[in-house]
Amino acid sequence: MRGALAVFLVSCSLINGWFAAFAPADSPEELPQAFAASRGAVGGTRDLVLVGLGLRRLACDMAMLDLLIYYGTQEESQEDWHQAAGRGRATRFYPDLLPLTRRIIGLDPYFRYAVLYGAGALAFNENRYGEAVFLLQEALKRDPGYWPYSLNLSAIAYKNRKNFPELIYFLEKVYPLPECPTMLKNILANIYLRAGQKEKARSIFHWMAQSAPESEYREHAKGKLKILESAP
Repeated sequence: MRGALAVFLVSCSLINGWFAAFAPADSPEELPQAFAASRGAVGGTRDLVLVGLGLRRLACDMAMLDLLIYYGTQEESQEDWHQAAGRGRATRFYPDLLPLTRRIIGLDPYFRYAVLYGAGALAFNENRYGEAVFLLQEALKRDPGYWPYSLNLSAIAYKNRKNFPELIYFLEKVYPLPECPTMLKNILANIYLRAGQKEKARSIFHWMAQSAPESEYREHAKGKLKILESAP
């Protein structure tokens, strides 16, 4: 029974690989490239099995879950990291942030939430501008009609120059999109605070406290609202 199952899985994988190589319209990413971006043998094997069974979307969802678990959504801990980095004693680094996001793109070039999440984390939280630009440019090659990627490239350029008015302008265009991650909305709120636009920041934090899907961001926003209420 196990031998038959193994033959079946290998056959499915080979057929899917054939389509990836010779029918790119049906399988836009060559499978070996997708697995090369996987983090560890376990993730790559799981992707291979799921895609071989025709469960590409499930493979993407699980890969996204891997990314979220790896990086997390606790913005305060990331801020602590940057404060430590500013003092020359950073203790946290996420080397697999880029490959984990590229893995998702390899499985599904149109998983836009993953791209916005990964690029936002790299550029705005980690200050790894080059990797964020590389990720967005790679995503644009696969999904050239999705204009928010170009907007994010512009926002990264202005973030690097510390031009907050222009940065706000570009992030405000991405903010209303349903696929805009809570992380980017939180980043926009904090930029509003730095620019002295407290009411706009308050509005985003209020939404986060009530409606953010991640419990960490809901609690984070409640704390920010308390600080804003106590401020003169």
